[in-house]
This record gives sequence, C-alpha cells and structure tokens, in this order.
Amino acid sequence: MIELRAALADVDDPAAMPINLAELPDLFARMDDDDAWHGFWRPGSSSYQFWLPTRPGDRRATYVVILPLDKLLELRVEAVLRLWRALVGRPEGRQAHDFPRQTRDRHILMLRAFDGREEGASYRKLAEVLLGFRGRKADWNSDPRKNQIRRLVADGRYYVRGGYRDLLRYPIRLSDH
Repeated sequence: MIELRAALADVDDPAAMPINLAELPDLFARMDDDDAWHGFWRPGSSSYQFWLPTRPGDRRATYVVILPLDKLLELRVEAVLRLWRALVGRPEGRQAHDFPRQTRDRHILMLRAFDGREEGASYRKLAEVLLGFRGRKADWNSDPRKNQIRRLVADGRYYVRGGYRDLLRYPIRLSDH
C-alpha cells in the first residue's frame, strides 16, 4: 500500500502533476473511523492501493509519497513508479521482481509435491510422476531424486504454512528457512 499526502505545490511548477484521486475511473474507496482514506484503483490488469490520512478533496491536488527507509524500499519504489506510470497513461513495464523461469518451475514442483504428499502419495511415487524416476527399490535408495523430492515437499510445506509471504517480497529475503 502506498501512503500519499497532499502537498503544497507551486502552481507555476511545470513538474507539478495535480490529480483528483476521487475521480479516478474504476476506483473503490473507503473511509476508516479515524477519517483515513483507502483507495483501490484498477485501471487495467494491474491494481494499486493507496492510503491518505484524510479524505482527498473534490478537486485536483498535488501529492507526495511517504516511503519508509527499510529493507523493502526497492519494492516500494517500484510500486510507486508503476502507480505514477498508470496515472500519466504510460504502460507499467516489466516488474523487476518477476521470477526467473527456473525459480518459477521449482515453486510449481514444490506445490505439486506437497499436494501429492498431502493426498498420501509416497516419495517414490512423487519422484516417478514429477521427476521421471524409473527403477527398482534398490535403485530408489541410491538415487539423488529421493532427496530432491523430500526437499521439494519440505519447501512446499514451508510456503503453504506462511512462507508464501516471502514470494511477495522477491528478490528481497527478510528471513531464512
């Protein structure tokens, strides 16, 4: 969520960008008990959330963005830039925190392995279906896919039990598991 505050702007400043937040198309807004204003704007396929300590006026105003200097600053700046691009009618561009294909594929395997294990499938059966293992019991005991499928299930369990929040902050890691 992006925090905005109305700013005193020089009306002659060519860089000023006054907008009327309340008149954004496809905007959903609500007030809190303490008069704070939350906006959820979906101008296309993307969506943006912003917060103001007071309701914006019914006229155009210039706003500043309040960002904490924390470990997530890089992601917050990217979100503000995408919001700004949407406000001025530009394409939002590629998100810097998109997963590489290999990482995305591994997360898909993790969730499939976790789901299969939750449904009662053995590690060996999961390795056959997901990793292409073919062989006898003696082959299974020495195959590296035995440990690989166990790691996939354990990692899937981590993400299902709350670790998915780490995915929202990718590539920034706040905790190790």
